[in-house]
Amino acid sequence: MEYRIHEFAVGDFKCVSISDGTQPIDAETLPTFFAGASAVELAGALRAHNMAPDHFDLQCSPLLIDTGDQRILIDSGGGSVFHSHLGKVIPGLAAAGYQPSDIDIIVLTHGHLDHICGGVDAEGALVFPRARQLMARGEWEYWTEETDARAMGDQFVEDVQFAQECLRAMESQVQLIEPGDEVAPGIHTIPTPGHTRDHISVTVTSGGERLLCVADTMDLPIHIEQTSWHPAWDEMPELALESRRMLLRRAVEEKALIHAFHFPFPGVGYVRADGDGWRFEPLK
Repeated sequence: MEYRIHEFAVGDFKCVSISDGTQPIDAETLPTFFAGASAVELAGALRAHNMAPDHFDLQCSPLLIDTGDQRILIDSGGGSVFHSHLGKVIPGLAAAGYQPSDIDIIVLTHGHLDHICGGVDAEGALVFPRARQLMARGEWEYWTEETDARAMGDQFVEDVQFAQECLRAMESQVQLIEPGDEVAPGIHTIPTPGHTRDHISVTVTSGGERLLCVADTMDLPIHIEQTSWHPAWDEMPELALESRRMLLRRAVEEKALIHAFHFPFPGVGYVRADGDGWRFEPLK
């Protein structure tokens, strides 16, 4: 099975961006990533980023953080059960020198299945046998207790049901937290609601260096430049935009790296001020 990994450091912490694979996005779906953009505006932005208007491969990249004492995975990916193009996290971990049993903690940023379903296999067995899986209490309650499968539209019924099944299969490992809680020394969650009700991001600090794991507060570098455009499936769009702008300001002020789950691999780089806005500078 193919895999891609990218290793980098944040202070004394070893970090590995691991590709779970890509999801093919067609011409009909691509504009839905940019609600708020006119057709002319979107065409110009796609050209500027060398993106074809009729096809795009959306990257999915969980992040491993090895503090020396603990190995923490930010999201587990979608797994091959959800999507035949995904499911590459385990061979990626192996290439970086880790086995699933080495993972101590998995932080689930939100309940969408491309972020959580890598934690169970086709038989519903747990993939990471020793891991505690941390999820915001409100996010867990929403997905497992409150939301109806049709809440996000008829086209997403099967996806919602599958996500719910995955979460319930992992329940024995799940530990509920509050947004803002500490994950481990130097690693804290940040409340970034909007994409989903209790979406969280993660801040990492070591040796005077910082990293912000922004998860789905922004899906593509275009979202850094165009902070009024958003995916059509954001549950609370205005709140999602506020969360994104907060993270962008913080990334610049703290001179922090960011890791973005869906950015072109490895999804790591800096946010730079650009006039009245921002732009993304990939890590070289």
